[in-house]
Amino acid sequence: MYRTLLLVALLGAIGSVSFAQDSVTIASDPHDLSRPISTLLDQLRRREKIPVTYEDPRYSNRADVQDVTSQVAKNLSAAEEKFGPRILVPKGKAITFVYSSQDLRAPDGAKATIMRMLDEYRVLGGPTFTVARDGVRLHVIPEQVQDDAGVQIRQGSILDTVVSIPPGRHSSSQLLHLICEQIRKQTGYRVDAGTGDPTDANPTSLVVSGQTARVALGHLLDNLATPGDFVWDLYFDPSDRLYVLNFSYIGAAGPVDK
Repeated sequence: MYRTLLLVALLGAIGSVSFAQDSVTIASDPHDLSRPISTLLDQLRRREKIPVTYEDPRYSNRADVQDVTSQVAKNLSAAEEKFGPRILVPKGKAITFVYSSQDLRAPDGAKATIMRMLDEYRVLGGPTFTVARDGVRLHVIPEQVQDDAGVQIRQGSILDTVVSIPPGRHSSSQLLHLICEQIRKQTGYRVDAGTGDPTDANPTSLVVSGQTARVALGHLLDNLATPGDFVWDLYFDPSDRLYVLNFSYIGAAGPVDK
């Protein structure tokens, strides 16, 4: 009996050590809490090569944004400081997240791990996100956010906008611009290409017809590199009420959970 108990205890200890060695801790940037979930996802991309995109909610409640004009703009006059345009950024929550690399290799492991991260952030008081899949990519999409009165409301993704580009001889750069322009016409929100834009002036035979903007963006990027190598962060600017689409190359991205 004693030997049995000793063996059980030893196996339990080995299992605990194995999990401890396999666990990874990632955390938001204490110097920039504007988009903690984007920060954590970027760490997952680079550590685990997970092709996952991120989209900001459209923040409107004052509690969800902060004024950083005095920290960002230099040499402001007293009048500019008091009456000039404001620079607003999202006001996020600090978060530390622990996951197991082994869990990521399980069926639906990457999606389940990201969902757990989003649930933990929601409990901290952050907005509600969901996870969708399209081909090789996972997409973190806003689901609920506070309105002006502080009431939680559902909020759709502007990348659910269905787009069609008239046939023609377009470059990948032109297609990206046309997709963004279609979003603006249908939603009223401008989308600008930001950092890491991989598109170029070379003609492409890619056809965009009756697809969501999310699917069209994925096809456009996968036409330029190995599918899943490029991902994006769609950031909402609370000051100008527009979006900026930043791109990242993570490389060697394989299909996420089957």
